[in-house]
Amino acid sequence: MVKKMKVFDVVDVTCTDLNHEGLGVCKLDGFPIFVPFILVGEEGKIEIIKLNKNYGQGRLIKLTKQSKNRVKPICPIFGVCGGCDLMHLNYEEQLKFKLKSANETLKRIGKVNFEVKKIVGMENPYYYRNKVQIQYQNKNGKVICGFYKKNTHEVVEFAECFIQPNQATDIARFIRNLANEYKITAYDEKTKKGILRHVLIRNTVNNEYMVVIVTNEDKLPHEQEIIEKIKNRYPNVKSIIQNINNKDTNVILGDKAKLLYGSETLLENLMGLNFYLSYKSFFQTNHIQTEKMYAKVLEYVSPKTNEVIVDGYCGVGTITLMLSQYVKEIYGIEIVAEAINDAKKNALLNGIKNATFIVGKTEEEILKFKDVQIDTIVVDPPRKGCDKKLLEVILEMPIKKIVYVSCDIATLARDLNILEEKYAIQDITLFDMFPQSAHIESVVLLSRVKK
Repeated sequence: MVKKMKVFDVVDVTCTDLNHEGLGVCKLDGFPIFVPFILVGEEGKIEIIKLNKNYGQGRLIKLTKQSKNRVKPICPIFGVCGGCDLMHLNYEEQLKFKLKSANETLKRIGKVNFEVKKIVGMENPYYYRNKVQIQYQNKNGKVICGFYKKNTHEVVEFAECFIQPNQATDIARFIRNLANEYKITAYDEKTKKGILRHVLIRNTVNNEYMVVIVTNEDKLPHEQEIIEKIKNRYPNVKSIIQNINNKDTNVILGDKAKLLYGSETLLENLMGLNFYLSYKSFFQTNHIQTEKMYAKVLEYVSPKTNEVIVDGYCGVGTITLMLSQYVKEIYGIEIVAEAINDAKKNALLNGIKNATFIVGKTEEEILKFKDVQIDTIVVDPPRKGCDKKLLEVILEMPIKKIVYVSCDIATLARDLNILEEKYAIQDITLFDMFPQSAHIESVVLLSRVKK
C-alpha cells in the first residue's frame, strides 16, 4: 500500500487515535497518515497531501461516519484560522484526550512510571485569553485584520474570536477601520513597505485594557485622531503604546516604543497580590486557570515559616511573591533583566521584604547557594524545559522537594527521566490553560529519596 500510495490519491480511512497535536491518526497497511479535524472512530475520504518516510499527511474531504463526541464548532472560521485545534471535539473529551496524551508522552519520552489522573478544566472554555496579538494585512486595496492561516502568513479575517474577550476583537477591528479611514496601509512582508504590522491587546481581571500598535515606521499618521477615537470609544483602555519594529523579521515587537496615552503599565491582581504589567511582561494568559494552577503550586510546596525556597525561571515574580508570604526567605532567579526589574517593583508594590531577585541563569546562580539549605526549588521553565546543567546541580544538592511547572509535556518527560535518579514523583496535576487547543500545562511534585 505504501509503495503504491501517491500524493493527491483519495483514499477511504478510519481514524484510530489522535496524536499529541490533536491530528487524527489514520493507518493504511500500518502506515500512519495524520489528518486534521477527524476524530477517533470516524470514517471518511481523505486526500494524501504529503508523504514522508515514516508518515504521511492528509486532508479530510468528507466524513462517512461521525463520532458521537463531535460537536459543531461555534467559530465559523475554525479549520481555516490556525488558532484552535480541537473545537470540533466536545470539551469533556478534549480533557480526556489531553490526559491520555500526557500519560503517553510521559511514558514514551521519559519512561515515567506514574499515571496522571487529574486534569483541571474550565467551566466556560471560551473567551479566556487576556493577551492577544492580531495581524494586519492589505487585501484588495483595504486593510484587514485577523490571525494567520495555519502554516502560512495569510491573514484570515474574523468577526469574533471565541478564545479572546469580545472587546479585544472589537478594538482590533476598530483599529482596522481607522487605518482604512486615514489611508494607513498595512505592512507588506514582500515589499517591506506599509505602516501597520500588528496590534497587541492585553486586559486585566479588572477589565482594564492596554493597546500596543506595532508599526514599521517611527511616525504613526493621524496619531492624535486615532488616540482620541480609541479613548472615546473605550473608556477602559488605560494605556496606548506605539511599538516600532522596522526589521525584516517574524518577531512581533521591536526594540523601540513610545507611550501615546495613559500609563506604561496595567495593574493586575493574582492570588490577592498586585502586579505591574508592561507591554513586554510575561504573564500567564488565562487568569482563571492560573489561579487554580498557582493554588496547586502552593499546596505542593506546602511552605513552612522557617524554610528557604528558590524559584527558578521566576519571570516577573508571580510564584516567588505568592510563596514569600509563607516562608523565611525566597530567591527568584531569571535571565531577563527587565523581568527582574518588574519583579522588584512588584515586591515593593506588595510590601514584601523577604524575596530577593537575581538576574542570571538559574543553573549558574544556584551554584552560589551551596552553603544554604534550600528546602524546595520551584522551576517554571520555558517550553524547551530545564537546562541539563541545572538538573545536574539539583541532583548534587540536598534539596528536599522540587515543584516543576511545565508548559510542554515532552520536555517535562525528558527532565523527569533525569530527576528520577534521586527524586520520586509524588503527584502530577494537569491544567487546561488553552481550551480548544491541544496544549496542556502541568504541575509536578517530586521529593528526594534515598537510593
